[in-house]
Amino acid sequence: MRRFGFVVLAAVSLACGQQDGAPAPVATQSQQSTCVPPPGAETKRVYEGLKPHCEGCHVQGNRGYFASLDAFQGLIVADTRMVKAGTPDESELVRLLEGKGTGAFKQMPIGQKSYAQLVTDGTASLTMESIRAWVRELGAQQRGSEPNVDAPRITRKSANQMQRALYQQLGLVHDDFYIVGLEHNIPMAEMRDGDHLPLLSPDALPMPRQKGTEERYHGLGGGSTVRQISEDRTASPTFALTLTQVSQRWCRRALGKAGNTALFPTGTVRTANPVDVKATLRRWSLHFLGERFTDAQVEDLYTKVFVPLSTPTDTEPEYVGTCSYFIRHPRWIFY
Repeated sequence: MRRFGFVVLAAVSLACGQQDGAPAPVATQSQQSTCVPPPGAETKRVYEGLKPHCEGCHVQGNRGYFASLDAFQGLIVADTRMVKAGTPDESELVRLLEGKGTGAFKQMPIGQKSYAQLVTDGTASLTMESIRAWVRELGAQQRGSEPNVDAPRITRKSANQMQRALYQQLGLVHDDFYIVGLEHNIPMAEMRDGDHLPLLSPDALPMPRQKGTEERYHGLGGGSTVRQISEDRTASPTFALTLTQVSQRWCRRALGKAGNTALFPTGTVRTANPVDVKATLRRWSLHFLGERFTDAQVEDLYTKVFVPLSTPTDTEPEYVGTCSYFIRHPRWIFY
């Protein structure tokens, strides 16, 4: 069966607004805020004035404050520990530029002369009064230093969660993949058919008898106390490949399972008729992702995924590929 590529999740960015129809902004659990306002014209002027004197040490790494205007806005301007809007004397940035820093560093740039002294010497053109005026007029462009408890978060499903979700959404159960086997009179889960790529945690009882079963589980990022393997929730290439293979084989298993109504409830049909197919795609979008696709989304999915997999004699490849598409969709993988 032909494969098609893994849906790659684009980098998640923080934004204040969103376009019509776009998903709401999201943030990882380590990020501190859902929203950092875009820099204004005066902020840009201050950034450009300071950059020649600061970029030598601050364009990369975890102190890349001057890597870009957005970095300056997000890491300096929006952080109340560095800039206190309306009060220049309480802003650590101003204190550092004047050689009065209260932290590990007393002045910026480091060296013999502070920024304020460089202005006096005529080496720097942006005056301290301009910087102070900018801070006084800064307004509400900041976030607090504490995590925002209301921030939406995005987390990848664990291997256990994926296995349970696949069982439920595809109408599959443990017995579809395993029988009870014995190893030195100890009950173990022995796979019925390796062709359908079963996966199981080595910590399960009974534990898997075949090595490939737990290797696929680890491929999805599953950890194990028995094997001393930590859980991994990154979207690694191994994860992408494992999920692609498992989703295709398990969708095929579900479509071929007698009496299974998970994907085609009683009264629905599996045909190549475009009307029936699009009705199925709309139903599956709700079934797998919890949202009902619009007519445009259904048409796009039908044209770009279902039709290219069509064969003259069998509907299985199209439906397997489309079923796998939903499982590899970012909204299925992440929550």
